[in-house]
Amino acid sequence: MTNTLLFIGILLFFIYALYDQFGMDKLKGKTLLKIQLQKQAKIDGLIFIGLILLVIYQGIHHINAISLYLLTTLIMLCIYGAFIRHPSFLLKPTGFFFGNFFVPYQHIHSINLTENSILVIDLKSGKRLLVRIANPNDLTKIIEKLTALHVINPESEQTLKKILSK
Repeated sequence: MTNTLLFIGILLFFIYALYDQFGMDKLKGKTLLKIQLQKQAKIDGLIFIGLILLVIYQGIHHINAISLYLLTTLIMLCIYGAFIRHPSFLLKPTGFFFGNFFVPYQHIHSINLTENSILVIDLKSGKRLLVRIANPNDLTKIIEKLTALHVINPESEQTLKKILSK
């Protein structure tokens, strides 16, 4: 039973990784801009790896080979998810992908910029998306692309660019 659950979890992670790396680029039209975001799950990944290692250590004498193989595979996937994979922000013609979910542009209520160069996107549903860009210079590219798509009006673009230049 445990091996089955581990196998299903690993299979679901592989499906997620394929969607994250290749699927989002193909969905909802051509990708106009792809920006890397800051990684935020490093500590969580280390804790999860530590817990798996603890399970292996506690059961090393009576764990079967398949379980050990599956747990080791889970550790490698966790290393990939926490330390190798970069989350991304994809702009498409009709919306954007953030957190692996698609948000149409017409659902945006307002877009703001914090002093820490975090793009804050408020949705009409009341949700607030905090887009932490890995490279602050990419914010200018995002603002220019959103202006070209008529999501941001030109006056707001000038204001945002002044804030970025400070």
